[in-house]
Amino acid sequence: MKSLLTTIFLLLTFLLSAQETFTINGRFPNFPNSTYELKGYEGLQQKTLSTAASKEDGKFTLNYPKDYKGVAQLWMNGAYQVLLFLNKEDITLHWEDLTNRDNLQTNSKEYEAFLGGMKTFQDSEAKLTGLHYLIPLYAKDSLKQQVFIKELDTVAYAFPKYVKNIPDNLFVRQYLLTKGLIEQMPKTVETYKWRAPNHIPEFMAIDFKALKNSGLYNEIISGYTNLVERFPLEEVYEILNPAIDKVITELKDEPTLQQEIAQNWFTLLEQKSLFKAAEHLALRMLNQENCMLNDKSKDKFEQYRALAIGKTAPNIVLESKEAKGKKQELKNLKNNYKLVAFGASWCPNCQNDYPSLIGMYKKLKEKHDLEVVYVSIDTDKNVFEEYYKEASLFLLTSQSEGFGMVLLEAISFGLPCISYESPPGPRDIVDDGISGYLIAMDDYQKLKSATLTLMQDSQKLQKFSERAFESSLKWTDDIVMEKWKTILY
Repeated sequence: MKSLLTTIFLLLTFLLSAQETFTINGRFPNFPNSTYELKGYEGLQQKTLSTAASKEDGKFTLNYPKDYKGVAQLWMNGAYQVLLFLNKEDITLHWEDLTNRDNLQTNSKEYEAFLGGMKTFQDSEAKLTGLHYLIPLYAKDSLKQQVFIKELDTVAYAFPKYVKNIPDNLFVRQYLLTKGLIEQMPKTVETYKWRAPNHIPEFMAIDFKALKNSGLYNEIISGYTNLVERFPLEEVYEILNPAIDKVITELKDEPTLQQEIAQNWFTLLEQKSLFKAAEHLALRMLNQENCMLNDKSKDKFEQYRALAIGKTAPNIVLESKEAKGKKQELKNLKNNYKLVAFGASWCPNCQNDYPSLIGMYKKLKEKHDLEVVYVSIDTDKNVFEEYYKEASLFLLTSQSEGFGMVLLEAISFGLPCISYESPPGPRDIVDDGISGYLIAMDDYQKLKSATLTLMQDSQKLQKFSERAFESSLKWTDDIVMEKWKTILY
């Protein structure tokens, strides 16, 4: 009896082991004695599933794990050949001419559904281009325009309809749903802005857990973020934050993958200055149950927790030119209010906002006892200085100014300055008509004319630049100190 049970157990073990993999039997007659590699995906990484060599007749056999459900790339002799979809089926491939993909013959239901989907998508996008051109050519509300608009609705729905009819058990259904959205979004941003709202429910319908073996995570997240940031500012975070919640929630059982995606998305959000979404993502990761973060991610996310609204600001220690290298601490400022503004030479918003901040400073300081501390987050002094060196001239359009340190910084790099004649600082620094121009307050036409004059006259720009640098020599530390000695003593 014991012997019989042992035999049955071994037989069952053999039968189960025989089902551990599925096979891909291929025949590429024109490529005998070639090497083949089957590459799949695991989250953001690609991995080798199987390797084989073809025989003299071009036949080869590859195996893939029974639990692998997703995309795979077939490589031959180190070159990518074809995309396959693996989902619990044995696959046969016959390809006479590798230069013509239409000649590939296969029994794969996944692959056939993929081909049908891509053809439907390409046809729809091509027709959409034609309709987009034709509709404006006809009078508004004319019969022909109405016909084309109706056709537009049909074309726009053709691909989603195709995907909807794919059986749920086929992996390619999720793949096409995601890939189609990836391909559509850049065109939507550039041309078809009317379909942008449709992409929000399409993104929210994606099963991100099912995409584990798709290789599409980075494309779909970056594409969607790029799309959403073009919405009105008041809508951006209302759209992005629920999307973040969705992805993080659906990947909760894949902590390593969740962390990788969160880190990549977080970096992207910071690069795009979408800081409210970056903060939402950081706190979402930190506050979830069974949080599993590496030290790099945790440290980065904790910065946002520390700087959340209502938290006590850290004591920032600064070194400034005015203090001649001496350290100044934020906590030692005795003002009623302190505004700490962070910026960088590479930040477009900073370049726009900084002059306005300087212009408002005097009014705010007098009325509210406010001190502004501007912190450059440039990590390389040379890069910061190159920011000035790359400029041709400097414009200051403040409504009011104290002394205008930015003007001194600009002329120290030989930049001609065009400034509103706001009292009292700019006139002390800018020699009107010699090293720059002083413009009457809010005289936009003269401001425009002065800017164009220097931009279009390279010789005058060079002469003004030389004189600007010469005038900066009047403001060296030694000269200023001597003037202070004269006043004080």
